Amino acid sequence: MVSAERLSWRQWSGVAPVWERIHSRCHDASFFLSREWVDCWLSVFGNDLNPEILTFTNGSETVGCCLLVWRVEWIRGVPLRRVYLNCAGEDASDSTCIEYNALLALGEHEESVARALIAYLKGRGWDELLLPGIVEQKAVQMLKSLPGRAEVLEQPAHFVAFAPLREGPCEYLAAISSKARKRIGQTRRTFEEDGSTCEVRIADSVEEGMEMLRQLAELHQERWESRGHDGCFSSEKFTLFHTRMIQRNFGRVLLFRVQAGTKIVGLLYCFVHRGWVHYYQSGFCYTLDRRRSPGLLTVSSAISACLEREEITGFDFMAGDSLYKNSLGTATRRLEWVTVQRNTPMMAVLRGLRGLKRMLRVQTDIQAPPVNTD
Repeated sequence: MVSAERLSWRQWSGVAPVWERIHSRCHDASFFLSREWVDCWLSVFGNDLNPEILTFTNGSETVGCCLLVWRVEWIRGVPLRRVYLNCAGEDASDSTCIEYNALLALGEHEESVARALIAYLKGRGWDELLLPGIVEQKAVQMLKSLPGRAEVLEQPAHFVAFAPLREGPCEYLAAISSKARKRIGQTRRTFEEDGSTCEVRIADSVEEGMEMLRQLAELHQERWESRGHDGCFSSEKFTLFHTRMIQRNFGRVLLFRVQAGTKIVGLLYCFVHRGWVHYYQSGFCYTLDRRRSPGLLTVSSAISACLEREEITGFDFMAGDSLYKNSLGTATRRLEWVTVQRNTPMMAVLRGLRGLKRMLRVQTDIQAPPVNTD
C-alpha cells in the first residue's frame, strides 16, 4: 500500500536525489518537473510560498513525489483556500508558468500514488485545487474526479517534430504555409537591406547567455510597455529565477540571437529536455519596420539551426494559439489548466456572487433603452 509523507521544502536537498531518480524513470516527465527546475524555483519562491513536499512510499521504496503550495487568495472579495500542484502558486506578476505538469510516479504505481494524494487532500481544508499546464495522465483524471466540480481550460501546444523533416525531401520552411514564408522573406530583406546577412548565434557560455538574456529582456519590456503593460521581466523574482537557471544549468538552456550585421532581429530563451527544445520566452526588434515580422524570422531561423543538430529531435512552442505558433508549428498537442472546486461554504458564496452578477447584467440589458438606428 502506498502512503504519503509530508516534508518541508527546506528538506529539499535530502529529497532531490530521490526526486531525480523518479523523474528519470518517468518517460514523459517534463523539464518543468526536473530537479534543476524545482531547485531554482524553491531557491526563489520557497521562503514566500512555504511549499510542502510529499513523497509516496510503497514499503521501503519511494515511488512518487510532488510539491503542494497552499495559499489564501481573495477572489471577488471572497477568501479562497487554494492548493497548487508542483511549482505554481506564485503571484501572477512573478509566475514562471509551469507547463507539461504531472504527478511524478513510477508507472506501475501511478494510480496508487494518485489515490494516496487524494486521501491526503481529503484530509485537508481547501476550496480549490489548481492543476496548471497538465498533461494527459491517469493520475490527473483521478484528481479531476475529486468531489466537487472540475473546470477545465484546454490550450493547444504547437510543435515541430524533426524526424519527418529529416526523413523527407523538404526542409523546414517548405513545410509551413506560403504566407508565413513570404512574411519571413520580406522581414529578412528589410534587415539585410544594407548588405549584411541574417545569422543565428547560440550562446556558448554562461556569460554570453546572461548577456543574451539581458538583451532579450530589454526588447521584451520595450514591446510590452509600449502597449501599456508590465512585461514579465519587470518582476525581480521572475528575473532572478531565470538568472539562476542560466547560471546553474547552462547546459539545459539554449539562447538564440538572430541579427544582421549590428541589427538585432530577436532573441529566444529555450530549455532542452530529452532532445526537445522548449521555446519559453523571447524579445524581438519592432523598431526597424513595424510592418515586418521579426518574431517569425527569429523563431524560424532558430528552428532551422536546431535541425542542424542531430541530438535535437523537435521544437516545442509550448501552450498558446497565437498566430505565429499556428504559422510555424507543424503539429499540435493539448495541455489543460484544471481547477477542482470543492463544495465548501466559501465556494457557495463565490458562486452566489457570480450568479448575482450575471442576473444584474441580464436585467441591465433588458432595461437598456433601444438604440436609435434612424
